[in-house]
Amino acid sequence: MADFRALLACSVLLWSVSAQAQVNVEPLRQQLKEDGWGGRLQASVATYAGNTEGVILGSAAFFGARGLRNVVYTTLSGDYARLNGTVSVAKWFAHARHNYELSDMLWWEVYGQLESDRFRRVAVRELVGTGPRVGLLQTDAVELFYGVSYMYEHQDYSTEELDADRTAHRISNYLAVTVKAQERIVLSNVTYAQPRLTRFKDVDLLSVSSADFTVTKRLHSRLDAVVRYSSVVPSDIERFDVELKNSLEFLF
Repeated sequence: MADFRALLACSVLLWSVSAQAQVNVEPLRQQLKEDGWGGRLQASVATYAGNTEGVILGSAAFFGARGLRNVVYTTLSGDYARLNGTVSVAKWFAHARHNYELSDMLWWEVYGQLESDRFRRVAVRELVGTGPRVGLLQTDAVELFYGVSYMYEHQDYSTEELDADRTAHRISNYLAVTVKAQERIVLSNVTYAQPRLTRFKDVDLLSVSSADFTVTKRLHSRLDAVVRYSSVVPSDIERFDVELKNSLEFLF
């Protein structure tokens, strides 16, 4: 109980600082099981290894709605940390997605995303995509989904080592699993593989694992582990990034 109070106090103090740049929305979809709308506000403490090393503090937001066979949601976040007089993290992320239910097992998705990451030399990355989402397994305890889509991507780099801008047509695949381990614990993982259609060696991989703990009806605690790989990066940037997060979420 003392640890929880300390974590809560720390998170409240950090509420106004921007934070995380990638969100696993699979457990958040659970909040939109019924028609209506909802959202989450998140405060977090994060540790990084790879291109960015250190500890940052911050927050993120999720908003979504369901009705008439439609599910729409958006996630917004941004990381900023200044350590020892030096900016060590500077990135932001925005993602919006629409799902239309064709049947109990099949949805059609349309999505768009904007992001920037100063330390991966990405001035701006823009993408749009569309494709089906298939329910492979849906029970009260376990849900398993596969999604595949065509994705158009444009990136501007803040380095001359790569092309000033790079446009790519990709096939985006993801596998998402959610497990209700206990009444108050939800475990999940979503893994993306996004090869370039004209050159499969040019691939982006992303895996986000989460553990969501219900503290009260409105308050959740959350652990996230993010692993990212990009095959094409500037020479001074590592292909792998690892990120660990511990956060509190307020539901409404």
